[in-house]
Amino acid sequence: MELIIYIFLFLILFLGVIFNLKITNFKKVGEVQNKVKDYSKTNI
Repeated sequence: MELIIYIFLFLILFLGVIFNLKITNFKKVGEVQNKVKDYSKTNI
C-alpha cells in the first residue's frame, strides 16, 4: 500500500515538473518572438 502511495506522489511531482518546464519554455519563446517583432519594427 505504501508503495502505491509513493508511486502516486512521484508521478504527481514528475508531471508537475514537466508541466512547469513547458510553461516556462513557452514564455521564453513568446519573449523572444516579441523581441524579434520589436527589433524588426525599429529597423524597417
